[in-house]
Amino acid sequence: MEKTITRKAFVSMAGGTLWAMLLSACGATSDQASTAKSTIDYMVLVNKQHALPDGWEESLDLVEEKSLLYDDPVQVERKAYEAYQALKKDLAAEDVFVELDSCYRSVAHQQEVMDEFTKEYGEEYAKRIVATPGYSEHHTGLALDLFLVIDDEYVCENAEMEKHPKIWEKIHAKLADHGFILRYLPQRKIFTGYSYEPWHIRYIGDVDVARQIMGEGLTFEEYLGEVQPCVAGCVVDYGESEVYEDSDIDAALGTVLDEFGTWEGCVMTRFSYAGDDACGADELAYVNELREANEPDADEFGQAIVLITDFHSPSTEQAEGTAWEPDTDYEGWTWHLGRTDADGAWQLLTWGYA
Repeated sequence: MEKTITRKAFVSMAGGTLWAMLLSACGATSDQASTAKSTIDYMVLVNKQHALPDGWEESLDLVEEKSLLYDDPVQVERKAYEAYQALKKDLAAEDVFVELDSCYRSVAHQQEVMDEFTKEYGEEYAKRIVATPGYSEHHTGLALDLFLVIDDEYVCENAEMEKHPKIWEKIHAKLADHGFILRYLPQRKIFTGYSYEPWHIRYIGDVDVARQIMGEGLTFEEYLGEVQPCVAGCVVDYGESEVYEDSDIDAALGTVLDEFGTWEGCVMTRFSYAGDDACGADELAYVNELREANEPDADEFGQAIVLITDFHSPSTEQAEGTAWEPDTDYEGWTWHLGRTDADGAWQLLTWGYA
């Protein structure tokens, strides 16, 4: 699933109402997929900018599998489920064992979750944590979250699954052969809007296209030519850090993109992490000075981060009335952010030339 909330918080998100026996399709192959006429587009793009098409849920042919984690059954689009069973069998031959976590999730159920989080934690937090109803790929029935079974133990928490990169490499190597792609790649949040999720796979149906996407290391957005114009073609460099994980940098990047996306006509051409040396005690003192000046009663920041971007300003007409010189390259633009702790949200304090 998109990392909108923790996996355990989506306990009932499969959206089913009846128990079903585990379907016996383990021997199915990609060529044995259902011959029933499909009324859905397996190459559909659903993300933060593209909503689920009208009538999609009514057209879905869903099958159910008894969940090994939750009370409600897991629901998956039929052809995607049959391809998953073939993938699962293929992996088992190499002693890699996977099961299904969250798959289909209805728009109505997503709205219920959004309403609950808004009531409990407020609208701002809910929008940051919960995917907007109608804009989650899980609505398609084609997005599958896997979990691992290692030595007969279920490994289903994000942090624990991330400790097994070699296993995920084996899984990812088999995806395209069954019409799946890895949906959210490492260091590609700038294009997808989501951090790396090794467990989130997406059925697109066409094996040749899947092999091209996986072979070239593309995001689905890049393959479809649907990258947001403000970051299209951006060069990304996360560098090396002993302080922050990629997910920490991704979280800060998300905050920056929220601001940058409002700069009409500007196009980001390069994004990079400033490095550990730029994010130490001096930077922390600096962002806390800014916090104190703006919000003296706010909690003190415990972490600071600096990101760097290059961007191109808009044309003369678009730049009129803005602070930008028209049609100009701005290089080395720095963004200073702070947060109270590792679980907190990054707050953007200031930006500009260093």
